[in-house]
Amino acid sequence: MAKPPPEVQAAIAALPRNDPGRGPDLLHVTLISLYDLHYAPPDWLPATIAALDGFAAAPFPLRFDRIENRKAVTLRTREPLAEARAFQKALVNHLLREKAPIMDGTTPEPHITINYRGDRLNAQKIPPIGWTVDEIILTESIVGKTTHVEHGRWPLRGDAG
Repeated sequence: MAKPPPEVQAAIAALPRNDPGRGPDLLHVTLISLYDLHYAPPDWLPATIAALDGFAAAPFPLRFDRIENRKAVTLRTREPLAEARAFQKALVNHLLREKAPIMDGTTPEPHITINYRGDRLNAQKIPPIGWTVDEIILTESIVGKTTHVEHGRWPLRGDAG
């Protein structure tokens, strides 16, 4: 995942359609969906951490300018987010090359969920909210528990190529 910096978290938390019951520290963009650790083989987590230790990529921008209600209320954009999508592809390819058992390996359209309960309101434009992603975090999301367990952080470097 990628997490917005504190000033961006605060801007998102101030949106009227944001769920005030969820802390801004839970706001994130899922870059790739991997295993459900409940079903993962025992060597999955160490193998994934080792593979990520060898991953190099440059920072990339994310920018959202719409609130949309899909099954949940999310921040999105109609822009192609080409750099984010290229990053996702590079990450999947790296994990495959490193023989990391990625299982799912899906790359969801970059977005931030701001309310897991849909609000049935129409999509709306908002002033752009964004940041440059300069680190990725391997996170276990405990479904239904509003809990994230961090398993490692990796900085993105401008000299990565």
